[in-house]
Amino acid sequence: MLMIVVESHGSSPGKPGAKMAVTSHGECFGTIGGGALESALLKEARSALQEDGLEPRLRRLQHHPTRDGEASGMICGGEQTVLLYTCRQDQSALFRSLADNPQGVLTLSPAGIAFDDAQTLPESCRFTRQGDNDWWYKESVGWSKQAYIIGGGHVGLALSRILATLDFDITVIDERENLDTLTRNVYARQKLTLPYREIGTAIPEGSQIYVLIMTHSHYADQKIAERLAGKKVDYLGVLGSRKKIAQIKAKLAETLSADELQRIRGPMGLPIHSHTPEEIAVSIAAELIQISNSANSTPE
Repeated sequence: MLMIVVESHGSSPGKPGAKMAVTSHGECFGTIGGGALESALLKEARSALQEDGLEPRLRRLQHHPTRDGEASGMICGGEQTVLLYTCRQDQSALFRSLADNPQGVLTLSPAGIAFDDAQTLPESCRFTRQGDNDWWYKESVGWSKQAYIIGGGHVGLALSRILATLDFDITVIDERENLDTLTRNVYARQKLTLPYREIGTAIPEGSQIYVLIMTHSHYADQKIAERLAGKKVDYLGVLGSRKKIAQIKAKLAETLSADELQRIRGPMGLPIHSHTPEEIAVSIAAELIQISNSANSTPE
């Protein structure tokens, strides 16, 4: 059974698109927010699976201790709607097609589940409800956030490891041959070896594209930033100290416009006094989460 948060308002623990899968053997994968809400719905899901309860069910829960109706028992405020959808054996071909071609729109409704690889959504997911038996949930399937890490060294490896857990599609680019840290990077979907002078051809434009420059050379960082400053991406950052970034920007000011120079972020990462590759990777990942969530948030 799939449990999907299809609607959320206020301080609900799970946001739209959050998922959890429960098998007939009781195994669980993912989360819809944890706590009392998740525990209660898990119990319901396991019971439905044992009773062959195949009908989709929507649970609208309000997180107020004194609210009438389907109160969740939580006090965080807000409310959310969770869809409980039982997957059948005869739908296995559809799920295999998702694994082979994970780009398109998945639709769940009282009529069943469908996948359209030719359809797109302007947002990550959408829920519409007219009545108990008149609703549908649509979700964009596939990679939405793309990270291009330029420099396959220790920080690039550590950052790839973290971003892989955050559903980023990761590409690592380095011009050095037989780089050990790049060889050991099993988290990136793509690993490219090409001269940095050709970097412009490897980086696309678009929303939710994050470009992170962290080569072994200050000069290479500067030239790459110069070549990519005109790209329309959500994030273009350079790794380094404040002094290094100030020097790079001073040189770039000779060739770039004020608008292009403004697009280059640095130093990358939130200021948490990080030192090791792993700590630096955490600080950068946190900044990307902050930017991504700010762009996708809507006022309550």
